[in-house]
Amino acid sequence: MMKAAAFSRAVALNADELKQVLLHTGQHYSYDMSGRFQEELQLPPVDVQLTVEGGPAIRLGQMMKGVMDAILSYRPDAVVVFGDTDSTLAAALAASRLHVPVVHIEAGLRSFDKRMPEEHNRILTDHLSDVLFCPSESAVEQLADEGIETGKRYRLHVEHSGDLMLDTARLFGGIPKRRRDGKAEKVLLTLHRPSNVDNSTRLALWMERIGQLAQEKDLLVLFPVHPRTRKELIQLLGDSWQDQLMARNIEVHDPASYAQMIQWLQDVDEVWTDSGGLQKEAFFMHRPALVLRDSTEWKELLVGGYAQLCSEPTDLESARNALNQTGFDLNFDSPIYGNGEAGMAMVNSLIRWLSH
Repeated sequence: MMKAAAFSRAVALNADELKQVLLHTGQHYSYDMSGRFQEELQLPPVDVQLTVEGGPAIRLGQMMKGVMDAILSYRPDAVVVFGDTDSTLAAALAASRLHVPVVHIEAGLRSFDKRMPEEHNRILTDHLSDVLFCPSESAVEQLADEGIETGKRYRLHVEHSGDLMLDTARLFGGIPKRRRDGKAEKVLLTLHRPSNVDNSTRLALWMERIGQLAQEKDLLVLFPVHPRTRKELIQLLGDSWQDQLMARNIEVHDPASYAQMIQWLQDVDEVWTDSGGLQKEAFFMHRPALVLRDSTEWKELLVGGYAQLCSEPTDLESARNALNQTGFDLNFDSPIYGNGEAGMAMVNSLIRWLSH
C-alpha cells in the first residue's frame, strides 16, 4: 500500500491519459493491517474488493480468479503489481493467462533464499512481466543476469525508476531527524517471518536474547507485534506475555500504522527487523538496521554499511557492534533509490510504452 499510494497519486495527476482501477486482493483484510493504511496514505476508494480464505494455495487460486474476473470486466491495457506478495504473483499469473501486459513495480530484487515465499513470487513475477520498474541499478543488473533486458523480447522494457517507498516517505515522513550522538536509547523491533516466529524454540531464543541485550545496554525496545507473532507469543508465554516482555525492556504495541512507524523511526536510534520494507524505511529516515535474517533483497544497504545481517539470536550483540562501527559518518542522502519522484517517472514511462 505504501508503494500503491505513491503510484496512484502520480496516475491521478495524469488522469487525462490514464485511468486506474484499484483492486484489493484481501490478503490483508483487518483494519489495522489494511484499512488504516488506506486512510492514512490517502489511497482512492477500492474498485474491486476480494475476499479470500483458507491455506496459501487456496487463497492464491481465489485471488487469481478474482483478478481474472476483474480483467474481463474492466478490460485494462495493463495490470500493475507491486513487490513480492502472494497477491503480486496471483495478479501476474491471472494477467498473463489473459494476455494482458504485466507491469512489475519493485522488480529485480533477490535474496537468493528459496525458503522464502517472497523469493518465489519475485522471480516468477519478473519472468511474467512486460514492464519492469527497478528501485536500484543492482536490480537492473540482476534482471540482465537472468536474461531480462529491454528489447530482449517483444515490448519488454526494464527501467531503473527509483523506489516508490521513498516518494511516500518524503511525502508523509518529513525531514529525518538527527540521531543521538551519545548512547543509543531506543530500538524499533519487528519480527514476523515464519522462519523466526513459527518455531516456538527459536522465537523464545530471540525474545530472550533481545531482552538480555536491551537490559545490558539500557535500551527500550518498541515492539509492534504482528498478528502471527502475537499468536505464537501467547502460546509460548501465556496470558501475561506482555508483562513478561516489558520486564525485559521490550514494550509491546499493536500493529502500527504507517504514520506511527515513521514517527517511531524518527524517535529511535536503531532498527532491528526481519521485514523487507522496514529496512528501506530505516534508511530513508537515516537509521541503521540490524536485519534479523541470513539474507536480504536490499544488497545496497549491506554494501553501504547501512544494514547488517544477523541470522541467529546468539549473534545479536556482535552483529550490532559491527553495525555501529560505521558510527555517524554514513551518507544516508546517497541516491541509491532515486530522488523521491519515482511515481511520476514510472507513470510517464508507462504512458509512452502504452502508446507504442
